[in-house]
Amino acid sequence: MAKERVTVCLPPCEPGDVFQAITAAMAPFDYNRDPGVGDPDVETWWDYWQIDGGGCEFLVVPGHEDDPRLIRGAKTLSGEPRNVPPGLCDGGPRALLDLETPRARAAAEARRAFEAWQDFAAAYPPARAAGEFWARHFADPENYPRDRALEDFRTQPAIAALLDNPELEDLVGDKPVATLGGDLDALVRHTTDLVLSSNALLTLAGRWLDVANAERRQYFTDYLVGLPADAYAVRVLYHG
Repeated sequence: MAKERVTVCLPPCEPGDVFQAITAAMAPFDYNRDPGVGDPDVETWWDYWQIDGGGCEFLVVPGHEDDPRLIRGAKTLSGEPRNVPPGLCDGGPRALLDLETPRARAAAEARRAFEAWQDFAAAYPPARAAGEFWARHFADPENYPRDRALEDFRTQPAIAALLDNPELEDLVGDKPVATLGGDLDALVRHTTDLVLSSNALLTLAGRWLDVANAERRQYFTDYLVGLPADAYAVRVLYHG
């Protein structure tokens, strides 16, 4: 039992009809529903939900902060008022959601980290990813204990130098060999796909997709960006 967020996609409708449209879209996944003949057998279910994108709200396209078509949930699950800033919203027509700015920021940060690590690591012998040491440990924990694996990883010249440079470590993270040692384009795509996705996606066709891996996040991003301009996307908090 957990509280997660699904991004519900809806056909064009009046703002006052959004709640009803979400109710209809979510109905097949209601844990307490009475299954009818021919109803789909679904693995995902919920027992209560509300409009609430807290922590993963959408940015609003600048200049449209007061557009009446934007959706902002009024209360938290505990009943406390929510104060959603004008530049954010829980949903609205895709054309009013700024899907580009957060992805552009994430891409720029990924490139900066990639270039910083590549420039730094070039001064040292090639380092091996931490996963290689842990794999050896798990394969033979008696002869290659955890402490030895950690020491061998940390004493690599590039890693040792990184550990003495906290500012750079803040930028590139603690696993730069694994995360920043591959293809830049793939890194940028992976990073930008993390920005828009929620735990799940409910498509216009009524398909519920749990977003649990990189392939699903890529699908989520492409689907959301490709929505018709007047179709709605709304963040919904659910308990399931």
